[in-house]
Amino acid sequence: MAEETDTISHEPRADREERAAKLRRGVALVGNLIGALALLAAVASVAAILWFTSHDVSIGSVIDDDPAGTMTIAFPFLMVALSMIGFFFGQFGARGRWGTSEKTSVLQSGSFRVELRPISVGLHGLFLGLAVLAWALFVLVPVALEAAGTLSPAPGGSAAEQFWFTVVVYAVVTGAIAAVVAVSLLKKVTYNRSLERGRSTIVDGSPSQVAWRRFSHVWRGELMIAAAAGAAIGLSPIGFHLDSLAFGLAFAVAGAALLAASIALALNSWRSGLPVERVESYT
Repeated sequence: MAEETDTISHEPRADREERAAKLRRGVALVGNLIGALALLAAVASVAAILWFTSHDVSIGSVIDDDPAGTMTIAFPFLMVALSMIGFFFGQFGARGRWGTSEKTSVLQSGSFRVELRPISVGLHGLFLGLAVLAWALFVLVPVALEAAGTLSPAPGGSAAEQFWFTVVVYAVVTGAIAAVVAVSLLKKVTYNRSLERGRSTIVDGSPSQVAWRRFSHVWRGELMIAAAAGAAIGLSPIGFHLDSLAFGLAFAVAGAALLAASIALALNSWRSGLPVERVESYT
């Protein structure tokens, strides 16, 4: 029996698939390694910045080329972005099956889709715990230390300004990440069961189904809203530093409202009619 070959390259299909599998394994290894190292660098950098500035050592006194400290404070954020890119390719290489989808309108050439093997609920929960822990360490602990009167930087000094600017920036970052992971976990444990119960009510190609597909399945809109909610909630403890109850309550209430909206959307995202493991983006 003749060996099956690719119609374009005339290469044996088994060889082509083996080469593709090796490429995916390589992408997974490199991507996950970059993601992990960049994330560790981000956490270590934030911790170092807070440690030095909390002891009244300004960034400029340590790094001559950054007297204002803005570049140093931005460095962990850039590492978080690099980590996300690394994990994106690493996880999609390790757990994804790639393909293309049909056209969704006459204005589009189709879409690119990946079916992911989901991580376990336990591991997902661990990631949520780590995100909340990071937020607590970078936000709640500084606020508590200030309330206890144990912070060293002189009020109004450059070290104090850099300390609290760092706290504010990473209150937003860690709060957003924690909320996204939390809503994603909720969606994971409820989605397929809800889809199974309500599948008969979904009309493929209907305005409702297409809208849910675009908003939730393609763009993950509920997670974008969750990020905004987490950022607001993450900032709310800063009200204690500012001695402003109004600030804290405003951000907490706004964040809670956005989080409730995100949860409601996540619980209804099954109306796209597509499995939660399937990831799709327009080309």
